[in-house]
Amino acid sequence: MELQPIFKTKEQINSEAESFLKKYHPSKAIPIPIEQIIDIQLQIDIISIPGLKDASETLDHDIDAFISSDFRSISVDKYIYDKVATRYRFTLAHEIGHMILHEYLYAQFKFNKMDEFITTINEMPLKERGMVEWQADEFAGLILVPREFLEEKFKKALTRAEEVLNTSFKDSPDFVIDVAIAYLAQDFAVSADVARIRLERDGLKEKQLQ
Repeated sequence: MELQPIFKTKEQINSEAESFLKKYHPSKAIPIPIEQIIDIQLQIDIISIPGLKDASETLDHDIDAFISSDFRSISVDKYIYDKVATRYRFTLAHEIGHMILHEYLYAQFKFNKMDEFITTINEMPLKERGMVEWQADEFAGLILVPREFLEEKFKKALTRAEEVLNTSFKDSPDFVIDVAIAYLAQDFAVSADVARIRLERDGLKEKQLQ
């Protein structure tokens, strides 16, 4: 069976992310408690699996986690679960992205083990698989760094960075933004890479330079 993912625009994915937060985290408090939402509200089991990532690499994949086809559990590599908090949070949000955006794909299969999951995704052409993963990444970024809060938090982070560095954003944009991104990452409990990508997606650096 060949899987045919549906193309979704960034705006469509943002709409899905906003709907998800409105339903499961209406208080909108930052950082988004993604683990609690999954565990308590969605009642999805989060399972720590020792060596999951290493085992995936022996099968020519690079997998941090996967959600079962019935959406009852998310299996996560134990090292990421225990040691890399920001990556763990993004990984959980990514897997929920699959549940929200790709239920129509997952419904065609039954799997709850990694080898079964890999067999399934191997049936999808590489280009289509890349699109599905991009969609889940985009959703995860929008869940953890919601658009409605990002601009305000970015402005505050820039002010803090300018004060610490004693220079202005417009005079030294790259220098200041690196520090501002570190503050943003702390605010949203994400990695600096995720914070930077969200800024790029929303064009906020360019907007501040205008």
